[in-house]
Amino acid sequence: MALNTMDTLYKRAKQVVKYVKGKQVASAISKQNDKDKNTTLTLPSISQWDGVVIMYDSLLEGKESLHEMAISQGAAIESAIKRILLDKVFWERLTSSLRILKPIAAAITKIEGDNSILSDVKCMFAELKDQIQTVLPTSLLLQAEKTAVVESMEKRQEFCVKPIHAAAYMLDPKYEKNILSVEEISSAYAVITAMSYHLGLDVGKVLGSLAKYRTKQGLWGWDGIWQSCQHVSASTWWKGLCGSEALAPVASTILQIPPTSAASERSRSLFGNIYTKVCNRLTNERVEKLVAIRANLQLFDPDIEPSSTRLDSDAESEDESDDEEANLKNVDKTLKEAIAT
Repeated sequence: MALNTMDTLYKRAKQVVKYVKGKQVASAISKQNDKDKNTTLTLPSISQWDGVVIMYDSLLEGKESLHEMAISQGAAIESAIKRILLDKVFWERLTSSLRILKPIAAAITKIEGDNSILSDVKCMFAELKDQIQTVLPTSLLLQAEKTAVVESMEKRQEFCVKPIHAAAYMLDPKYEKNILSVEEISSAYAVITAMSYHLGLDVGKVLGSLAKYRTKQGLWGWDGIWQSCQHVSASTWWKGLCGSEALAPVASTILQIPPTSAASERSRSLFGNIYTKVCNRLTNERVEKLVAIRANLQLFDPDIEPSSTRLDSDAESEDESDDEEANLKNVDKTLKEAIAT
């Protein structure tokens, strides 16, 4: 987003959204309502990584309405906004930019989910690199900017991926394809060895078990055990089916480590919504119980994604704030009923 082409596009897109929302131009979303679309123009929030993608998507979904508004209302619209809305290059760049930004936003959302584990990081970067390299040649970025994107990806991967990620990838049974380099494999062995010492295990037995695991011998020579890994979590797979192996304690420990702090941030947000200035006499034990109830209630609501990275404070528009307030009231009502029961 710091590239000149991307930054210029972002500023123009934000300028359009702010203008339309500030002027409350109803005609900008009339066609969307006719087509049974609930999308409105959205500004990116501070704490939401995919905010730019959401804003660009909202503009493209309202393209026809915005174009019609620029033509029909004429002088009633600022000349700068009108030029942007009638500029074909602007819309082409929006579409082109989304091809680059969407895979990144999707990867971040996935890695910040509740079910994400360390082994997903290595795979995420590999898939993301392939996706970016596929869309870059047809993007509207300058050649120097395309090179900068590739360099930025490599730099970010070098910063994020550590030996613990290589070890987690090696020990995750659902990733049979080996994408680790010789250096990464060596670093993974070092991590497994260090973890074995830390857990007080026999290092020789652990490494011997690792050798059988990687060559699919002994317990891992049975096809059914590899098919089962698609239906349970990696840590459960190791503890439940491979618990007799010396490598199991090391693998299950590594594969339970979350790759980001997003889950704890969501918990902090829940605590903040419950322990407020009004409800400041709640005991720690009661607050913990209320947080557990609210978090688990979401598992029974098919319309709520439990691994969502969106926090309650993300919304910036009045409509979004009203929706969140209504949702909080509904949850509070359910909480009271649950406590009474």
